[in-house]
Amino acid sequence: MLTAENLTFKLKNGRKILDNVSFSLGAGELCAVIGPNGAGKSTMMKIACAIMKPTGGKVTVKDKNISGMKRHEIAKHIAYLPQFTHAVPCTVYDSVLLGRKPHISWHPGQNDRNIADRVMNEMGIDCMRDKCVTEISGGEFQKTLIARALVQQAEILMLDEPINHLDVKNQLDIMDSIAEITKRSKLATLVVMHDLNLAMRYAETIMLMHNGKILYHGCKSGLTDKHLTEAYRTEISIRQVEGKYAVIF
Repeated sequence: MLTAENLTFKLKNGRKILDNVSFSLGAGELCAVIGPNGAGKSTMMKIACAIMKPTGGKVTVKDKNISGMKRHEIAKHIAYLPQFTHAVPCTVYDSVLLGRKPHISWHPGQNDRNIADRVMNEMGIDCMRDKCVTEISGGEFQKTLIARALVQQAEILMLDEPINHLDVKNQLDIMDSIAEITKRSKLATLVVMHDLNLAMRYAETIMLMHNGKILYHGCKSGLTDKHLTEAYRTEISIRQVEGKYAVIF
């Protein structure tokens, strides 16, 4: 569904942030992007959704190069949630409905409202539809932002650290929802994560980045202690505890 080929990104001083990064993402796949700070994770994601232009390489969606697409067309294929989003005073409902913008010529129609209602119910935020986004908790706001991304009805979902700074309950709630919707709607989902245990718990495939390159990309069962130890420069072990992966360091 989405393919990146030989993505390279250089700063003006010549420093490489991305170095020939290639990967593909299929329908129904939840891929966790992990790696130390400065590995190039966020840059890779911004290039993959055309927020930034690569120095070299290309990204295609359904075999179509996104560099030739207009912004609203890309938004119909890719829903992107950045690492940081500031709350602009409005109701939770209106904030979610903004996600329908790529499909709306002027005013939202009944179909747009129906989609917003359904997604809000799925994300468990329908009860706060009339609350101002500046007056809800961090977890509730993050669920609102994810709901806004989902109402775009794009086939590809890109989330940059969607559960950072949240408590365990909200982290699990959000990842449960992302995993379930990815499967049910056959989305191609790419999630940047720092929590290695949650990455191994929810993702089917893992993309481990290090120094602007992909050190490992594949089924999580193939990720080894050596891969993680090399990337994070500290001793890390992967174990199975009660049928679940546990990352120990």
